[in-house]
Amino acid sequence: MKASFLVAVAALTLTTALSQTVQAQGHADTVAHFHIGINPTWRPADWSRPAEGALDSDPTDDNKLWLFSMPPIHKAATPGWPNWEHSNGNTFLVLSPILEDGRHVTKPGDPTKELYTCNFLYSKANGYGDPNGATHLNGWSSAFGPQGAWNLAAGDPNNAPAWSIQLRRERVSSNLDADDFLMLLSDDTPVLQADGQTHTFGQRWLAGENAWGIHTHLYFYFWLDEADSEVSVVLSAHDAGGLCQRSADVTVRFAKTVVQPIPGDLNNDGIVDIEDLRIVMENFGLSGLYSGQGPEDDDHEDHDHK
Repeated sequence: MKASFLVAVAALTLTTALSQTVQAQGHADTVAHFHIGINPTWRPADWSRPAEGALDSDPTDDNKLWLFSMPPIHKAATPGWPNWEHSNGNTFLVLSPILEDGRHVTKPGDPTKELYTCNFLYSKANGYGDPNGATHLNGWSSAFGPQGAWNLAAGDPNNAPAWSIQLRRERVSSNLDADDFLMLLSDDTPVLQADGQTHTFGQRWLAGENAWGIHTHLYFYFWLDEADSEVSVVLSAHDAGGLCQRSADVTVRFAKTVVQPIPGDLNNDGIVDIEDLRIVMENFGLSGLYSGQGPEDDDHEDHDHK
């Protein structure tokens, strides 16, 4: 990317997106963070009592990194936790255009593409646009899960642990050019501008957690044309310190318009209308019930299969 473009993006985000985000957040805990932890298969047995009991389908992956969304007990819990998606798999993360003086910002050299980011408000209780919800998706933190099951090595105030967590850009969706995606730090430094690039998160002593961890802000930006209704980026987490195993690749999907699951929307177009009623009428009277409890004759003799 040209230096002039980076300067322009830095100035733009400083005067618009970042200042607006700070005003909307009010305090840090209103940001829905992307969590980085270990032990991806560990789950509380009951989320209403997360400190009691656990399920772990694979105890061999305790040191494997993973990236996950807002857990069910959070006020801005992601419906499809641990993924950033709705419970039915629909895209959850919404993109909004960046405006400067009320005008869209176009990509240098390609005015058909405009700048978008992801910073919408959402709460579990009231959904999208809740003014008391959490801002998505610019916060990144180390996980501090129930029973400490997701925690990175904590260390002590005078001795930082050896882990060094990196975020790696693997690839972007096929409808994007390589330079149509980047991320910005809170000081407007661009990172992850190309596939294969990494960003190293700094360590911080978090007194409230009594542990070393990650707490930073890293913003998603896309240059999109009119046809780019949905885009994605594939990320992975790594430990340059060698304490943790590489995470699986995580595909993070974004859309200009999302379709929330609502009762009665049978064709998943976001509207309950005559088309949904037509599906009901075409299938009225059908039954999907099946029970394997009925009698079954079997003499248990050997059978010839020819």
